[in-house]
Amino acid sequence: MTRPVHGLRPWMLQRISALYLAAYLLYLIVHFLLQDGVTWQQWHAWLTHPVMRIASTGFILALLAHSWIGMRDIILDYIHVLGLRLLLLALIGLVLAACGLWALQIVLLAAGPANGY
Repeated sequence: MTRPVHGLRPWMLQRISALYLAAYLLYLIVHFLLQDGVTWQQWHAWLTHPVMRIASTGFILALLAHSWIGMRDIILDYIHVLGLRLLLLALIGLVLAACGLWALQIVLLAAGPANGY
């Protein structure tokens, strides 16, 4: 780990992902505040609409990138033992990958009929 892994690119990616996360959450808050008495079928149709599905996938990817950069920087700044550093980075990477795959599966494969499952 002699090559520096910090710099402008991760900093910029984290800032851009934070802006996307904030915009997405603001959109959700406004959307839910403006809705009255939405049925499950309407909610399901809204969430499975292609535009909303793309936005939700972007949210998941932005959240994964944002959290990876943040956790990586914390580990690199405060864990100085190389073996422990590599172990923690690997564990964090595995947990984020598993959570990301699970979330993407929910968003992308939830196209079943709106039957209330």
